[in-house]
Amino acid sequence: MSIDRVLLKISGKIINPENAELIERYALVVSKLVDEGYRVAVVVGGGPYARSYIKCARALGLSNAQADMVGIEVSRVNALLLAYALGERAYVPIPRNIEEVEEAWSTRKVVVVGGLQPGQSTAAVAAIVAETLGIKRILYATDVEGVYDRDPRKFSNVKKLDSITVDELAKVLSQKFEAGGYELLDPLAMQVVKRSCIEVIVFNGYNIENVVKAARGEAVGTLIVPCP
Repeated sequence: MSIDRVLLKISGKIINPENAELIERYALVVSKLVDEGYRVAVVVGGGPYARSYIKCARALGLSNAQADMVGIEVSRVNALLLAYALGERAYVPIPRNIEEVEEAWSTRKVVVVGGLQPGQSTAAVAAIVAETLGIKRILYATDVEGVYDRDPRKFSNVKKLDSITVDELAKVLSQKFEAGGYELLDPLAMQVVKRSCIEVIVFNGYNIENVVKAARGEAVGTLIVPCP
């Protein structure tokens, strides 16, 4: 499959104020993709900072929707760090809804976003943005090597999968639906990538070269196959 546009989903564990060097390296690798002719959109998660704010919001007695909004704002700040690191290549300000994403994309600049609305993980945002912009490959940079047959945080004898279908993935993942508790791809993200046949490559985002390999369709991490 020939791919000329990609969406890079980056965990908030990777892009956050503790990782200035990583942010700089991601700006360089995104610039490299642009120089190679790719159109690039990026969705950045809130990570541990968002979870800390969400925990505080709950302690204050705020609703799940309000806690979600607090976490979304943190993800947007993470996104702004990367956008500023990209300089003139990136669109600013950070889009806050899907209409603003489309408007930003029309400028042909790199579009970097965080969360969009309560009840959506940034994984779901990545799927929705990819679907809206006609992107057929999501590069999912996270803190693990790929998708495993069981939760590696709970089991020692796990096996990394080279590929898995969306339907198989749904059986592997245990989902949590409260704010800040999403796992990899939530049901909404899986539904969107399946209906629009968007492939997702999950890989260790601390190894920056994996981003380029995944964009080119080279074997890295785990390929989530959306269509039969």
